[in-house]
Amino acid sequence: MADTSAPPKRIVWLVPFVVNALFGYLAPLPLGLVWYFLANYPLAALGLTERDPTDNDGILPHLILLGGVGIFIALWAALNLAVRALSRLPAKPYWSASAALLLGPFVVIGLFPAAYGLWKAPLDWL
Repeated sequence: MADTSAPPKRIVWLVPFVVNALFGYLAPLPLGLVWYFLANYPLAALGLTERDPTDNDGILPHLILLGGVGIFIALWAALNLAVRALSRLPAKPYWSASAALLLGPFVVIGLFPAAYGLWKAPLDWL
């Protein structure tokens, strides 16, 4: 009789992969907002970037949007804490894989802007 007390590691990694891939799919929008804020305010004040000349609303709308980004990150972290606790996977590889899956799409879109169509296409049917 086969031992079924513990699932194979490959199957245990499936849930964290799906959860973080979904968050990674959504991440380019909030992470893009963070970059837009950084480029227009602190980095522009240091002279590292130039401010957007059409941005004349001030900093308050950006701070409100960054609150939404904070909620996104808090939800990602809380869900990952729960999934990791339930799956009992080792912390270092789990969080490394989770961060890579979260930031991966943002980096791909930054390096290859034509890849944006890959993220936009599934939403076209809505």
